[in-house]
Amino acid sequence: MKGTIRKKVGERIGVAWYGRFDHPDPLTGKRVATRVKASTRSECERLLREAIQRFESGQSSLDERITVREYLVDRWLPSIASTVRPATVRRYTDIVKNHTLHLIGNIKLAKLSPLDLQRLYADRLATGLSPTTVHHQHAVLHRALGQAVRMRVIDRNVADLVDPPRRAKPDVTAWDVQEVARVLAVGDTTDLAALWRIALLGGLRRGELLGLMWEDVDFERGMLAVRRGLIRGIGGTWELGAPKTASGRRTIALDASCVTALRKHRAAQNAERLRLGGVWQDQGFIFTNETGGPLHVNSLVSRFQRLIAAAGVRVIRFHDMRHTCATLALVQGIHPKVVQERLGHATVAMTLDRYSHVTVGLQRDAADVMAAAVEAARQAAS
Repeated sequence: MKGTIRKKVGERIGVAWYGRFDHPDPLTGKRVATRVKASTRSECERLLREAIQRFESGQSSLDERITVREYLVDRWLPSIASTVRPATVRRYTDIVKNHTLHLIGNIKLAKLSPLDLQRLYADRLATGLSPTTVHHQHAVLHRALGQAVRMRVIDRNVADLVDPPRRAKPDVTAWDVQEVARVLAVGDTTDLAALWRIALLGGLRRGELLGLMWEDVDFERGMLAVRRGLIRGIGGTWELGAPKTASGRRTIALDASCVTALRKHRAAQNAERLRLGGVWQDQGFIFTNETGGPLHVNSLVSRFQRLIAAAGVRVIRFHDMRHTCATLALVQGIHPKVVQERLGHATVAMTLDRYSHVTVGLQRDAADVMAAAVEAARQAAS
């Protein structure tokens, strides 16, 4: 590999020698240039030769003048676009552009210090950002800087030297069984009766519900396969993607009311397809818009809000129906492992940690049941 050297003369800089060589960027694979500068030609030749040798030996030759902004936006984010979900790229991009670059974007990547990150986190907390969001910001920076270390762009990951704020454990809001009954009673009068039942009794995520297709339903066995979800991609678009985690790809059992609701929904959809004729765009979705395409998230949320108002129950988020499903299952004594599998959590520990407010009550019940059993045995023996 060879480089080029040129001489430059100016009133401000005097005589200077500049060297450069082109090579693939260690992160993106695109052609970039590494530059060196010296006051003499021989010094410039030496620096250029050393830079080429570092690159050929596997060390990074990334320009030391690169800023945090240039590294994150121009190199790191494009480099991960093909390795993570579009929703993850969007979330990382939002964190970088909205909460990071304003304070540390112009700092040279090689000069970034732990103090810079501490100052950044303090600034974000002072603006009202939650500790959980700042914790996520730290995780994104740690990943980005870790990749820079692995590619030998920098010598150390300064995020290792900073303690981020602790993630705040979110409060779980859920309807009680009476509220669920009222919601389902009202929901059964709407054209999304099947969706409300699967959400509350199956615990599917919003995107998973919108990504369901008729091929996912086994009516004879009463089973539903969760294979994909409608997720928000880059640029605000919505697209189909794999479940959030490997455990998110799962098959759950449906109760008889869900199967019945799905049969009625399919019959109504078939009638609508015949009525619209060529206008209907059959894409296989269970829950659709007026012409057969996937039901839009905004439309679903709006209808959910109307459902709450009509049922006269507490206002909760759409995602809280998933919490409601888990809470009711645990309260009814369903084994946490079964709840974990239905929700698609990675581990049963995650389920127990998320719903610890429920398990505290269950522990009291367990203590009473065991004590009653022992007392009954004692009395029988006496």
